[in-house]
Amino acid sequence: MSEQLYNLYGFFIFIVGTCIGSFLNVVALRAFTGESIVLPPSKCPKCGYKIKPYDNIPVLSWLILGGKCRNCKSPISKQYPIVEFLTGCGFLWFYNHFAHTLIEPEIQWQNLILLPFFLVIFSLSMVIAITDIKEKVVFDIHTISLAVIILLFQTFALGGNFLPPLIGLVVGALSMELLSGIGWLMVRKRAFGTGDTYIAASIGALLGVKWFFIALAVAIILQVLFVIPAFIKKLYDNKSYKVLTTGGMFFVLFILYKLPFVSSANSIIQYVFLILLMISGLYLCKLIVTNESLKENPTYWPFGPCLLLSMFLVAMYGGIIKHFLMTFFM
Repeated sequence: MSEQLYNLYGFFIFIVGTCIGSFLNVVALRAFTGESIVLPPSKCPKCGYKIKPYDNIPVLSWLILGGKCRNCKSPISKQYPIVEFLTGCGFLWFYNHFAHTLIEPEIQWQNLILLPFFLVIFSLSMVIAITDIKEKVVFDIHTISLAVIILLFQTFALGGNFLPPLIGLVVGALSMELLSGIGWLMVRKRAFGTGDTYIAASIGALLGVKWFFIALAVAIILQVLFVIPAFIKKLYDNKSYKVLTTGGMFFVLFILYKLPFVSSANSIIQYVFLILLMISGLYLCKLIVTNESLKENPTYWPFGPCLLLSMFLVAMYGGIIKHFLMTFFM
């Protein structure tokens, strides 16, 4: 296949993805209202103006209209073009990953099946992420559908053997419930919602038990990366300089501990750094737990989107991610 044809297919896949993203916006938003995803046609939530086809072109129409309704000039949420663009990028990502199916005949049929499967579960995952981020709500119809689709596909892929994906599903669900139970014992509040349990079940069914725990570790890392900027800003605004200083010291010690001149040094130096890490880490936890401003207005980012992203990352690049985790944290 020529490079021009490859790029043309990729462009087509991206455009299809943006159109699907427009539909996913409708599916997600109408889940809150209970309306049909087919009727009535899309309209402005402010004035009820029925959106014309030429005003409903993914991403482009929002840019042309300046992010405003053509009729009443009310602002149109940035959610629409963002979801459309991200869905298009996601479709292009999967296309590029499975593109060798067009030039390697021996794995052609396998990837021709995998590509639409991943596009379907990615689209459903986008809907779950939209509702979770927007209103911190995950609908059972979406999460259970994701788990069922993955379970059925994996059973088909394994020649009718449903036991491995079923075990992965159960382990994923029980692991998340265990973490939620620990949160309940500590603060009398579930650490994660039941929607996250269903998502974890889906990850277990898709990846299996071993890779589920790697995906869970990746999801926790992603969660921390999403929360840290807002968390640091809140500490700075509240003048919680002691927490910031201790956190900075913990980060510096961790980086030093992983540097070659420490990791290759004698065991005494390694133990000294490890003890300092533990002390600073425990003290940091104490400062965070006892900080009143953080208790009154905790920093929150839904865990579901991080779980879903980690599922796809591990499914596509599991070996690379495992090697990185083993190298960096061990």
